[in-house]
Order: sequence, then C-alpha cells, then structure tokens
Amino acid sequence: MSYAALIISQEVLCAMLFYSVFCRAVRSCERVRTDIRLAFVCLGLVACAGMAAPLVWGLVTDLFGLALLAAITLVQLVTAHHWEHGVPDRFLKPGCLPKNRRATDEGSCHVG
Repeated sequence: MSYAALIISQEVLCAMLFYSVFCRAVRSCERVRTDIRLAFVCLGLVACAGMAAPLVWGLVTDLFGLALLAAITLVQLVTAHHWEHGVPDRFLKPGCLPKNRRATDEGSCHVG
C-alpha cells in the first residue's frame, strides 16, 4: 500500500471513529456511567490524535495499525443501532434507570 493511501485511509478511519464517538457523546448526560463516558472521551481523543498525527508529527500507521483502527471503527458502526433511541439502559448509573419507559420514548438523556 502506498504512503498516500495509508495516510488517506488513516484520516478517513479516524474521522469515522471520531464521528461515531461524537454521536454517542451527544446522547450522553450525567446519568451515564462515568467509565462509559471516560472510555468514549479517550476514544475520541485518540481518533483526533490519529487525524492530526500525519499532518503534525509525520506519523503514519502501518498495515496492522490500520487494520486495528478499521476493526475498532467497525465495532462502533455495528453497535450504533443500540444507541439509536438513546443511551442503552445498561450504561446508566445505578438508580438512574427510567421507570415505566414507553416504547416511544427517545432515551434517558434529554436536552432541555
């Protein structure tokens, strides 16, 4: 794989990963478990660093790193449907589970 193809692949995958983290972050609130929020913050920061790395530090991943990045991004994309209607209940702090939630409710963290 050429150097330019590695850079482009890294940039695209990091951007996709960051976007998937962003989509989950906007659905989260203080009721989401701290370890879940921290994991997404770390994943988002690493995705940002991955986008900046070739441009700022000249660091480009190898094929294995690219495959690992692709796998993590795939996990995020495949599990996105679990977040379609808000934060999954199992990611909420104890005592913050919604009671008698209707099927039409959008999720447990609402802006407003």
